[in-house]
Amino acid sequence: MTPEEMKKALDDKFKEVNANYEHAVAHNASKEELAKAVDAIKAQGEALEDFIESQKQKVVKGMMIQFKEFLGENEAELERIKSMKSGEISFVPKVVGALTTGSGSDIDTPTLDVSTNLGSFNLRNDNALLSLMTVSSTNRPSYNYTELSPKDGGYGFVLEAGTKPQIDFKWENRYTTPKKAAAHERLTEESVTDYPRLMSVAKEYLLKQHDLFKVSNCFFADGLGDNPTGATTYGRTFVAGGMADFFAAGTSNFMDVVNAIITDIYTTQNYTDEASYEANIVLINPVDFFKYLVGAKDGNGLPLYPQAGLFNQVRIGGVLIKPWIKMPAGKIFVADMSKYNVVNYVPFTIRIGWINDQFITNQFSMVGESRFFQYVKNLDQGAFVYDDIATVQAAITAA
Repeated sequence: MTPEEMKKALDDKFKEVNANYEHAVAHNASKEELAKAVDAIKAQGEALEDFIESQKQKVVKGMMIQFKEFLGENEAELERIKSMKSGEISFVPKVVGALTTGSGSDIDTPTLDVSTNLGSFNLRNDNALLSLMTVSSTNRPSYNYTELSPKDGGYGFVLEAGTKPQIDFKWENRYTTPKKAAAHERLTEESVTDYPRLMSVAKEYLLKQHDLFKVSNCFFADGLGDNPTGATTYGRTFVAGGMADFFAAGTSNFMDVVNAIITDIYTTQNYTDEASYEANIVLINPVDFFKYLVGAKDGNGLPLYPQAGLFNQVRIGGVLIKPWIKMPAGKIFVADMSKYNVVNYVPFTIRIGWINDQFITNQFSMVGESRFFQYVKNLDQGAFVYDDIATVQAAITAA
């Protein structure tokens, strides 16, 4: 590339970073993004000035060396002109050689991995499972809920002027404390400057990992200490009741297992005339989903549930049957997830700051966290069943 071509390339780059800055301003970019755009303009402007100055220096240096050599080669002629007090001699400088890719070489290994091109994380999105729950929000640091249940008495038929029977109910107030989901990253100022998009990728990673962690623990956390109580922890084992040994040996299948658990949930009551719980989700391991649904065939060898293979889920009678990699093989979880309450208190936020000696070591920390309440009313815990597929099938099938 000739010096003229290099200058044109630098000019074009300078116009490009200016256009990027104008685009950022027009689209209300963040303060941090605007600062980066300004720094890019400064850096490109300085690069252009340095190039022009370096070319001037190269030209001057080349000409001076050639002139010095010219004087040495023509020393006798210059002495003659001096003595004769007349005459002239012409100095025509040679053109400085063009700069090409062969003009330079790498002496040391580059300090940066110039091939780095940061994209996005290929992380799973489980937030659809959170939408099955009852999600609300509050601005209070403590949260209470009330459970109502019948107490004594009931309606009756009475004679004229007879005494009416008394009816009564009770309520219980319960309290829950917020749970905090948090993590932090440490970065250097050099890294976020040298690697484009590193800051945005770090923020994206904090957010996606937070969401995965929150959903996972709303299903599987053990409820000990500061941990929330997951839906599977609330889950009870299947109760066959009148469905015990209903199917003859070898005649039950996976859908019989699902329907038996749904029936168990529907018929479980805390008191007479309580509204029935209606399951809205069935979760199983992806391999079990393949074995029992995707791979299930009818007598003609055709898929029993073609939608399972097409959409990777099956909806039967309003109940969603879905594979989830978090579910252990052989397990089944069935529930009315509307009875699982998530109350968001402090929404997910990212904060940046310095701890210990990070300020003087050019490091900083980025914290992502949220706080939320979760609870299932005591009377609603019967709406959750977590058991082994084989155990349920054995309970409803005669030996």
